[in-house]
Amino acid sequence: MVLLPHTYQSAEYAPRLAVRLGAAYVASVSSATLDACGGLRFSRAILQARLRAEVRPKRRLVVATVQIGAFGGHDPVESPERVFEVGRPADVERHREREILGREAAGAGGVDLPGAERIVTAGRGVGGPDEVSVAADLASALDAELGASRPVVDNGWLPREHQVGSSGHIVAPNLYVALGVSGSIQHLMGMSGSRVIVAVNRDPEAPIFSVAHYGIVADLHDVAPALTRLLEARRSG
Repeated sequence: MVLLPHTYQSAEYAPRLAVRLGAAYVASVSSATLDACGGLRFSRAILQARLRAEVRPKRRLVVATVQIGAFGGHDPVESPERVFEVGRPADVERHREREILGREAAGAGGVDLPGAERIVTAGRGVGGPDEVSVAADLASALDAELGASRPVVDNGWLPREHQVGSSGHIVAPNLYVALGVSGSIQHLMGMSGSRVIVAVNRDPEAPIFSVAHYGIVADLHDVAPALTRLLEARRSG
């Protein structure tokens, strides 16, 4: 099996690599399991993330691209004993398919959701752009990144680089705190791999509680400031 990160670049060359190898190709994988027969099953979003498909390749050789952040990090393994460099074909420079004019880093404003160990996400339930600070304050107290659900981004309360979900960043931090997030399927697909999920929502039927390890049915404007004060008091103490 050849696993590659699902990026714009790999989406171009991964299918061609699969054809060259005579392998099955599965794109944008979010999870993988073994079935009863020992075969691999991959899960991926389809129809603009409205449905999730289970894919079982018919061939034993597989090339798959994996959504960044879909799997949580584990303890680092020891370096392999044998490492060898694969050389490029001698004529690769003479047969370029495109010319790279330059590289420019994306202006994400210092937001690193896929690499964050802790994330506090503001949902529509925060109430408005002036109320996002309740989530930002808790994120600061936790040394966490600030995330946002799609409605928060669509309404312009936070920039798009903060968006968590299948149409934003797919994340799997050690701690994910969802404040006022209802939990659409697109959002759940983007964060359900988190190690510990804490959800605060006034609606006990909110879908976010289906994946939460700890659920608090209450007004986030009561819970979040109380947690922030507790964390700040412990830090100062």
